[in-house]
Amino acid sequence: MTSQRFEKLGPLLRDRRIRVVLQTLAIIGLWFAVSAFQTRRHAGRDGEPAPAFTLSDLSGRAVSLADYRNKKVVLHFFATWCGVCKAELPSVRAVQRGLDADEVLLAIAADSDEPEALRRFAREHELDYPILLATDEVLRDYGVNRYPANYYVNGDGSVSSSTVGLSTLVGMKLRLFAASGD
Repeated sequence: MTSQRFEKLGPLLRDRRIRVVLQTLAIIGLWFAVSAFQTRRHAGRDGEPAPAFTLSDLSGRAVSLADYRNKKVVLHFFATWCGVCKAELPSVRAVQRGLDADEVLLAIAADSDEPEALRRFAREHELDYPILLATDEVLRDYGVNRYPANYYVNGDGSVSSSTVGLSTLVGMKLRLFAASGD
């Protein structure tokens, strides 16, 4: 009986449109599986609170995640030596330029041991959003060990979603849109 079912599928699988749809679904499924694997150690899974932090920005000012309560927050973890991070910069800049009043972008630099090099990097790449100096504790708390990594935090402080690797402008905007403001 099972072989009869497969025999009935034969003509369908020979149809090019059906094959294209099935291949597309397989690629989408693979993408979701890889994404889930990459973020399996990320903080805030299942709507848990994002780990609290207070970090210094490039001017030495203390910035706390709690300062942005009731706002949607994009936490963009990057490293200046990361080629994929550099490729993602146009999307990050575009997201920053399109933020609503209840949204904020905070970039967190993993290579924070050289603030002057980070300032130079920010100038060279025209980054006009807050860049915070990561600590080992924050990177560990967020489970970040690959770059770039993006977290989307709801206004109540819980994690809406997270990603690893190159994100597109559309993907970033959709994830920010899906985050809740309160």
